[in-house]
Amino acid sequence: MSLQSDRWIRKMAKEKKMIEPFSDGLVREVEGKKIVSYGLSSYGYDLRVSNEFKVFTNLNNSLVDPKAFVESAFVDVV
Repeated sequence: MSLQSDRWIRKMAKEKKMIEPFSDGLVREVEGKKIVSYGLSSYGYDLRVSNEFKVFTNLNNSLVDPKAFVESAFVDVV
């Protein structure tokens, strides 16, 4: 996939739920406090991550199919 414009990113986020939750503009402050920015900008989307996520591991599987992951291939991290 090539570099995509902010218009394309907005369209895919709204129509195909490519990014959830989606911020339609760059957010730099919350409740009057400066934060590390996130949201849609020109030719990009600044992401932020949760404090909960999944880490891939193949300890429980000898074969890894990137198009058909199984739930046991992930470890929850908090």
